[in-house]
Amino acid sequence: MKQHLMNTLLICCFISFLSCIKPSELYSFDKIEYPEDLKKLHENVLNYHLNLEIDHQELKKDLENLLENGSFSSIDYTNKIRGNWPVKFHLQKVQNFAIVYKNKNSAFYQNKNLSIKIHQSLNYWLDNDFLSTNWWDQHIGVPELLLPTLFLMEDELSKNQKEKALVLLYRAKIKMSGQNKVWLSTNVMLRSLFLRKVDSVAIASKSIQNELQISKGVGVKADWSYHEHGAQLQFGNYGLSFLEDMLKCYSFVNDTPFQFKEDKIEVLRNYILEGQQWIIWNKNYDINASGRQLFPNEQSNKYERLKKCIDKMKSLDTDFSLAYEHAKDSKILSGNKHFWESDFNVHRRKDFYFSVKMSSKRVIGTESVNQENIQGYYLGDGVSLLYSNGDEYKDIFPFWDWKQLPGTTIIQDEKPLPIIKFSDFKTDSEFVGGVSNNENGIAVLDYNRDGLKAKKSWFLFDEKIVCLGADIEANTDFKVATTVNQVFLKGDIMVSENNKIIEKFNSSELKKLDWILHDDTGYLFLNEDNVKVQTRFLEGSWYNVAKRFRPVILTESTFKIWFDHGKNPKDKRYEYILVPNANKQKMEELKIKKPFQIVNTKTQQSVISSDEKIGGIVFYEAGTSNIYGGISVDKPCIVLLQKKEFGIEVSISDPSQKLEAVTVLFKKYVIENKKDSLNEKNSLKVDLPSGNESGKTVKFYLKK
Repeated sequence: MKQHLMNTLLICCFISFLSCIKPSELYSFDKIEYPEDLKKLHENVLNYHLNLEIDHQELKKDLENLLENGSFSSIDYTNKIRGNWPVKFHLQKVQNFAIVYKNKNSAFYQNKNLSIKIHQSLNYWLDNDFLSTNWWDQHIGVPELLLPTLFLMEDELSKNQKEKALVLLYRAKIKMSGQNKVWLSTNVMLRSLFLRKVDSVAIASKSIQNELQISKGVGVKADWSYHEHGAQLQFGNYGLSFLEDMLKCYSFVNDTPFQFKEDKIEVLRNYILEGQQWIIWNKNYDINASGRQLFPNEQSNKYERLKKCIDKMKSLDTDFSLAYEHAKDSKILSGNKHFWESDFNVHRRKDFYFSVKMSSKRVIGTESVNQENIQGYYLGDGVSLLYSNGDEYKDIFPFWDWKQLPGTTIIQDEKPLPIIKFSDFKTDSEFVGGVSNNENGIAVLDYNRDGLKAKKSWFLFDEKIVCLGADIEANTDFKVATTVNQVFLKGDIMVSENNKIIEKFNSSELKKLDWILHDDTGYLFLNEDNVKVQTRFLEGSWYNVAKRFRPVILTESTFKIWFDHGKNPKDKRYEYILVPNANKQKMEELKIKKPFQIVNTKTQQSVISSDEKIGGIVFYEAGTSNIYGGISVDKPCIVLLQKKEFGIEVSISDPSQKLEAVTVLFKKYVIENKKDSLNEKNSLKVDLPSGNESGKTVKFYLKK
């Protein structure tokens, strides 16, 4: 009872003085001395942690839950779960105690009772040395959480505490690559600082900064995407942690002998402005870029984490502060970007965001690790997500039909989805990639997986997305479906069926569908009679997405559109147009005016706008397209054409990333500034990029 009363008094005192906390002069350790080369680094480390935001309500609960033996009643210390191991948060709580204890402007500054609690809880961990079943916690997570407390409490630590702590800290060694190497090297750098080893600090700091380069393996890629666990897009998982930790280390070593060089700062800048910035929309992080971390509120949480990184970089890289400020406003960035090293394309305008995530023999589509993302077998198979308000897919994972993900073509068998490890996701797809002129683009997936083949393409032209599929075939007794979208049901569904508009549609059978309008998104269908529409009230559980969650049953209503290609499909196809921010009038006008001319065969898919301002062709083999008066190529490739004031801008790429060159012939146009050896003025041998730029777009220009 006495102990509880004392805790309560401490908490009340703390809360009453919260408004007094200021960032100035946050620490004072008269007994602590560091070599001259390490003094500023030590100061930076202390200031960094003393300026961390503390959740005061959580701190209050932690004080109440702290027991006499130094454990917390809120933690199950027998828990062995691999992902997000909850036992290690004991160390986070101790660290929070140490921060308020050492903050001069805190109500708890140098409070003797709190000091006792810090040592009790610290000793409880050091005496027990709790271990998880995941190597990451022992080598990375535990040292990372323990080190700040050691620095903050250094003047009060006993020799026995230091010796026990060092046993845990020495588990971290500089090895591996990418973000794992950054985590490990940071632990080694801070451990070396704690031990006053200048040379070891220098080695670890260099190891961290060496990851700030264009990587041939895992890490930052030439297109400014991020890979970890092989050639796998990891923007929102390891890639976001990479950015956070690099900025933390930037703060640690700033104005020290170990500070970042300008070329390293430039890599960080480009990684934010040319990479991470592209995949946030309306305060949400794109699901397609999030890796395996499909958790409640994770899309908004990842956005907030990235926003903090951008704010931090703005304060450190001041010459580019306006660019960082704009990066936080998703309505400013407009254009198209194809990440050729990651089989990933983003198309965005002021009022919408669209991405398509693909995979191939080169690029791993997704992973399931630590019992996370256990339904994600098809997450790299052309998943196409369209965001207008940003909440279309927010926390939809417990309710998704994982065999009908938006944009995918999948066999609808009755078998449970396989659990995939990061090394197991393999497809036989080779012709996978995209072309982009920075304003518009095309993505292509010549799909070949588990006995199903389909030629799929997305023409990302201005305010519309044209989606084509051809040569769909599979030898299966189950139906094959291409899913147009699967979102939460919001409001009424309007349908035009055989030129008759149904204002409030239900899930009855459709004969000849013209278009659908739901939640301000339009779906325009072109001569299709096998479209299915369904609304369902569903039960779901986060436990079916990641095993760390309890099997609590939730309910929601979803809206789904798909093409039914039937059993044993041969030479099946689909054609539809996504229209963001649509209304009834716009959909009727598009139905009548037919905004595009389309070719959709197994050898060629092409789209040209009715005004001929923009067009594109996916050549699955050498051949000729009739658009723009006739265009021929001698090898498979993608060609994007857009009219400009001076003529036509041509963008070309090789999705297979195998070709050295491709020759293009134009019947009605000549090549500007032609310098190659071919005799014809209207033909050009285009040399294609190699190495880590294979698959990147090449541009040239035409005139009549």
